[in-house]
Amino acid sequence: MSRVGRWRGSDRTRAGRLLWQRFLLVLLVALGGGLVVAAAPAAQAQADESLERELAERYAPVIEIKRQADECDDEGEPYAPMPVEVILDNPQVALRQVGRNDPVVMRAPGAADLFGLGEGFYLDFPGDSLSPGCIYEKDFDRYTEGVEPAVYARVSVEPHEPDEGDDAGDGADVYVQYWFWWYYNDWNNTHESDWEGIVLRFDAPTVEQALADGPAEVGYAQHEGGERAGWDDAKLDRDGDRPVVHSSRGSHASYFGSALYLGRSASEGFGCDETSGPSDRLRPDVIVLPDTVESADDPFAWLGFEGRWGERQSGPFNGPTGPTEKERWDEPAEWFDELRDASVVVPAGDSQARFIVDVFCGAVEGGSSLLIVATTSPVALVVAVAALVLGLRALARRTVWTPVPATPLRRARRAGQAFRGAFDEYRGAPLGFAVLAAVYVPTSFVVGLLAVLLQQIPIVS
Repeated sequence: MSRVGRWRGSDRTRAGRLLWQRFLLVLLVALGGGLVVAAAPAAQAQADESLERELAERYAPVIEIKRQADECDDEGEPYAPMPVEVILDNPQVALRQVGRNDPVVMRAPGAADLFGLGEGFYLDFPGDSLSPGCIYEKDFDRYTEGVEPAVYARVSVEPHEPDEGDDAGDGADVYVQYWFWWYYNDWNNTHESDWEGIVLRFDAPTVEQALADGPAEVGYAQHEGGERAGWDDAKLDRDGDRPVVHSSRGSHASYFGSALYLGRSASEGFGCDETSGPSDRLRPDVIVLPDTVESADDPFAWLGFEGRWGERQSGPFNGPTGPTEKERWDEPAEWFDELRDASVVVPAGDSQARFIVDVFCGAVEGGSSLLIVATTSPVALVVAVAALVLGLRALARRTVWTPVPATPLRRARRAGQAFRGAFDEYRGAPLGFAVLAAVYVPTSFVVGLLAVLLQQIPIVS
């Protein structure tokens, strides 16, 4: 072979190798680009989760609970917000299905077992929620030994109609929901489990912007309603960047201050909430929740449980549903719109106001106790009412009911005669006394309300 032939053969070999190298290079670049494209969403999701955690931890609430002097002391708060894992996979806890005698489906249900179950199922703790004694407190202490208090957080971006001056696409707010799970609700409406919490609203379209700007306002859940405050509002107690939640003893309603609060409706809670007195501050760990769970293998599969987190009872004594069944989970903006701007506070140091409120609180508690007795033991209630009627009848027979002249006013009368005389006077002029009542009762209410409002003004009180 000539030298020229050898060169031509060598050139063909060299050209072939170069072609294969270029092909491999293009293939590697294509594969690498695909890997980068595939990894980009995962990297972005991880970055978003990191920002959400940073936001949730920065503004995590500090929870103030009433100090308990002794075990089973009903003047203090024996419970703290905890992770639900203390009752999951717990052999003392039963999962029941609503039906004839509510049969036990299984013991020690875990998160995977609860996933996808509907409202026909409920968890049942040891004890009787209507007659708690001290069993719930003692069990709570055993289950939570070595476990730190914790709250759950969920971060969401909720779109809304942009306000004037907003940039295009900025019509959104960031919400951070904090959920507190309590083992037992020991108030007028006793029940197992209690889901409470607060929500922070950020006037920002992204989590990153929310971190830069800070919160705009905060809403505290209270029974079926709640109360709101601006982030710079004087009534909001803050520990650095962390809002302080004054938890009501027993009911765990979240309040902005330390006081006695008067509830007059279902949204406020019908009765009295107490947050005043010696207290302890808790700084719970933060557990960030996902928006949704897709399978029973998810560690947060319990979010997919639509049943009750406590013993099934009638009316207000029923165990509560979980976070995903609450309005503020899916519609935090609408929930915010329904919040009050203030709660009714009983002025400290006003003995007369305190006496009146104590009577009201005692009456509500007494009514709640009667309702519990009627629910658990209707026969005992009938016996108690019969005993009361017989007692009143016996007292009526011990006095004198013969009529006596209304005048002079100052004369000796037996109790029965006084009652009969008053009744005869009312019966003799029903219209006149009705007019007096129609004027006096509302006037007394207005005067009392004005007195309470005036005492909120420093220069007056």
